[in-house]
Formats: sequence, structure tokens, C-alpha cells
Amino acid sequence: MRPPERWPLHPAPAATESLSSWLRRTAASYGMYSYQLLEHGLGHRELSDAELDLNPPLHLLDELAKRTGLDHHRVHAMTMSGWVPWLFDSLAPAPDSYDTYVHQLSVLLPPARRQIYTPRKWLPWLPESGVLRACRECLESGPTILLFWQLPLMASCPAHRRRLETYEGHPADYISWATPAHDQREPPESLIALDRRTWQAITTGSVDLPRRSVHAGVWFRLLRTLLDELSTPQGRYGRQLEDVRRVWDHCGHPFRAGLHSWQPFESLRWTRQQQLLEAAAALMAMIEDGTLTALGTSAHLLRPEPSRPISDGTPPGSLTGTPGGQKQPTLDELWNQATTTLDACIAAAKTDPVVAKHLFDFARYGCRSEESVLCLRDTFAELQIPLDFLSQTEGDEPFA
Repeated sequence: MRPPERWPLHPAPAATESLSSWLRRTAASYGMYSYQLLEHGLGHRELSDAELDLNPPLHLLDELAKRTGLDHHRVHAMTMSGWVPWLFDSLAPAPDSYDTYVHQLSVLLPPARRQIYTPRKWLPWLPESGVLRACRECLESGPTILLFWQLPLMASCPAHRRRLETYEGHPADYISWATPAHDQREPPESLIALDRRTWQAITTGSVDLPRRSVHAGVWFRLLRTLLDELSTPQGRYGRQLEDVRRVWDHCGHPFRAGLHSWQPFESLRWTRQQQLLEAAAALMAMIEDGTLTALGTSAHLLRPEPSRPISDGTPPGSLTGTPGGQKQPTLDELWNQATTTLDACIAAAKTDPVVAKHLFDFARYGCRSEESVLCLRDTFAELQIPLDFLSQTEGDEPFA
């Protein structure tokens, strides 16, 4: 069978460009519309932009790779399906998907205070309404639509420090912005900082946090956890209620973005999604500068490294309060010591197989099933700790 002919014209896809946008620009090179290119150039039925960008047929992606000379993975990355399992666990809704994605981490609230929801047919980040969002300055430089503009992951463009705006139409054909340019409000610095981290996750696969770098998959789930915590019914906040109210007052938005009853973030209107993203950005900034104490098990990732105390010249042993002249450390100081030690162990384990094995054996002590050991291995993989040492211990008893 004769192999398909290479297309002579095929513009290079921009970073994180969506498949529908790239196909539209490619078709324009031949004076065609993208549906004509799909039908006549590929012998494929017409697909909507939403279908192309979500989960198009794999054989179509293979064909596009052959016609343009692009790597198959590069073509696949222009679709949502190409971001499984980093951004999505799966594109097939599962009964426990919300609990798995949103409730494994906690930042603001301790796990016992979290309200466990199980919305049906839920997928993270995929909005129920097809709102078109973009950066005005980005589109003025060229008709390229980024895949992640379709998701409520960011509310601003870190490159141009502008809010993402809603519009109608198709760039290069026509476009109508919902808000006049002179009505654009500048995004707060905390939102720019949040969106820079999300953009770093998208473009590099990891995010630099105060304590250490985390995998992009951890960041997406950490952010989604914060959005869930900020929309939790106020009766679950306990003594943190005033702190949460302070976050919303700082943003100038209604408490819980005006929600009277709980709804998943993905089902909200873009206006409320923006408000929640701004609140999450403000909350992260407050945790980092120490003006708000978060009680979740993952909150330490957002706290800065503890500074070393500067000696005031007092001789050791002259402090009072405990036997031996030593000051009793506070709970926060003990927690900082523990997290600092763990961070140091993780950093060492990435380069030293001996440390990695000791850390794995220590963590495996509490595993009581094969599934828990597999979860532990996945955690080590997310932390980028090599598991080469496991080949030497395959015969060991797997559970303590």
C-alpha cells in the first residue's frame, strides 16, 4: 500500500496550541477550512473543535503525524487526551474520581473537616459550558488558540500580565470580545504568581514551590484541592472561618464566590471560576508570607523554608522553662523540623540509591497490602526518586 503523501505546507504548532487551532491554520495554507481538510485531505468525517481538542480518534492523530512529519506525541499533546495522567486521571468518568483527584491532598483544612462529595460523571477542569477565553495580546500577534485557554486553569496570561477575556468567533476570520479593552482590570500580583506556576507545570512538567519542586500532576491536584476547600460550606471551617473570610475580603469578592449551595468548580460560570482562582491565589500568598496558618497535610509545601535563628550571644543552656536549660520547641517548630528533614531525605534519595532504599523501606513499614506498595512506588515516581534498588529486593517480603 502506498504511504500517504507529505503535505508541503504545514505550519509548526505553537507551544500548547490546540489541535483545532493548528488544523485551522494548516487548512488556511491551502485556502481551505479545517473541515474540508479533514474530509478531503484525510478522508475523515467532520469533527467539531471540541471533539478534535478532547479525544480525537488515534488513527487521525497518526495520519496527521505522517502527513506533517511531526512526532506522534507532539500531535497527541495538542489534545486533552494527551494530558492523561498528568492533568486527568482518565477521560472516562468514574464513581470515585472526585474523591481520588480532589481529596487525596489537603491545604487549608485538615482532612477530617473536608466535605466529601461524589458528583456524577465528573472530570477535573473540563467546564460544562463552552466559554471561549484568550489573551487579547496573544491573539493580536497571531490566530493561535492555546489548548489550556479552554480550561479554567488560569485567569490571566503570565506573559502579558493581562486577564483572559471571553470572546466569540474564530481568530483570523472574526472575533468579538465580550469586554471593551479600556474596561480591562489589571490582575492582582498574587494571581499572576499563581498562573505563572500553572504555566510552569504545563510547559516544564514541574513547579517550583517554597520547599521543593513538585511534579505537574501534584500541582494540578493541589490547586484543584484549594478550589474545593474555598467553596466548602462555612460550617466545615471551624475556627478557620475568620481566616477564610479574610481571604475573600482581601479579594473583594463575595464569600465562597456567592455560592449558596455547593457545586463542583467545573459547573460554575466563568465569573465565579475567576473569583475562586483569585481567592486561591490570595490564600497561597498568605500561607507563604505567614499571615495565614493552613492546617492541611500538604500546606507545608507552600510555607517558606524556616530561617536559621541568629544568635543573640546568650550562652547555650541559660534559657529557662525546661530541665537542662533548653526551651521547649513549639508544635510549629517541630513540624518544620520534620518537614525539613523529609525534604532533605527526598533530595538525597534522588541521587543516592542507598538513601532511596532506606527511605522506601521506612515508608513501606506501614503498607499492609500490595495495592498500598504500588501506591508508594507511584509516589516515589512522582517525586522523581529512581527505583533501581527494587530489583535487588524483589524477593523480600513486601509488607511489614
